[in-house]
Amino acid sequence: KVRYLTEDGSPLNPSTLEQGTVFWCHLKAGVTTSQRVENVALVQIFPSGWEIDATRLRGEAVPSWARRLTLGAEAYLDIRDDRAMWFFDLYRGRELDFLVKLIAVTEGEYILAPASAEAMYDRDFRALVPGQRVQVVAPEGR
Repeated sequence: KVRYLTEDGSPLNPSTLEQGTVFWCHLKAGVTTSQRVENVALVQIFPSGWEIDATRLRGEAVPSWARRLTLGAEAYLDIRDDRAMWFFDLYRGRELDFLVKLIAVTEGEYILAPASAEAMYDRDFRALVPGQRVQVVAPEGR
């Protein structure tokens, strides 16, 4: 599952954002089978008009609304300029949460890529959340 949230944790539609908007991408992964799924890769590529905010480098704490989430369970996290990738194992009945802080920076129309999760060594386990068109617009009054 993927959802976008404001800084206070309210739902946000990412299809049109004002330049300078700070928001969060919340991804959730779980398994419905009775078996453990090992070596899962979750990848979200963000539009070039959005920038990933380097919260880890500043040691920024997650917002209060995110403290109830199951964060930090990944074995490895790789954040690049345009994407975040998490690697982890999944167990039945346990959902894991992943957060990325973002900023809408460059005006224009973009494609938000699908979010994908798959077991790297077992083709039977994969999931895809469709992408969509998004745009970053000038702030009102400018």
